Amino acid sequence: MEPIAEAAPYGRLAAIYDHVMRHVDYRDWARYLAALLHRYQATPERVVELACGTGSVSLQARQRGLPVVLGVDLCEAMLQVGREKAARAGVDLEFVQGDLRDLAHVAARPAFGAAFCIYDSFNYLLNPADLRLALAQARSLLAPGSMFIFDVCTEANSRRYFSDATDREEGPGFAYERHSYYEPRERLQMNRFRIRLSGEDEWVQELHVQRIHPLADVRAAVADSPFELVAMHDGLTLRRGSERSDRVHFVLRAG
Repeated sequence: MEPIAEAAPYGRLAAIYDHVMRHVDYRDWARYLAALLHRYQATPERVVELACGTGSVSLQARQRGLPVVLGVDLCEAMLQVGREKAARAGVDLEFVQGDLRDLAHVAARPAFGAAFCIYDSFNYLLNPADLRLALAQARSLLAPGSMFIFDVCTEANSRRYFSDATDREEGPGFAYERHSYYEPRERLQMNRFRIRLSGEDEWVQELHVQRIHPLADVRAAVADSPFELVAMHDGLTLRRGSERSDRVHFVLRAG
């Protein structure tokens, strides 16, 4: 099953992404974000989701009263799926393309009262300089005192679940295989997809690369940013996050 074509991350996966991720309870994620905003006394009038993918969390958040009005993602194919989902749901939710490291076109809009960037999207920032740049760009979107919530996956998560894992599936109109492996020396989490869609003779390959940043490095980037660190929570809980967590949520307040 050798691929004969390469695609950018999520370019081909977008067509089946919601099926591949159907195990994720996006309602829980939306409830958690709403709970964090409430806990830290944030009542935003406009919210933006960064690295929004196909918009599943934004749409669930809207159903729970969070005023998410804009989703931003690097991959246009993922955004198009999000637009179609929002249209079917009758939700007025805008999607625009943008890189976490360059959000000037989003910053030109009126300031937002909160932003979130979740499900390890910050792990796609592969060095400390990009972490700092993304934090500065996120701050440029927000009014003073606004909240920014993002998360990172930890090395414990990679070692527990993704050090060498393969899954494959065939369904209506597609087949895929995913091989996940962790390179501890470089702290790189690699996810290699091979995908074939209905009517296509060839397999297409995507390589997704994440940096598993030490939490100390993330905290240092936050300390250098125009944000105040409010809290670090263990994945989808209010417990304190640590390197033993699978995922740590950072709650920041814009200075």
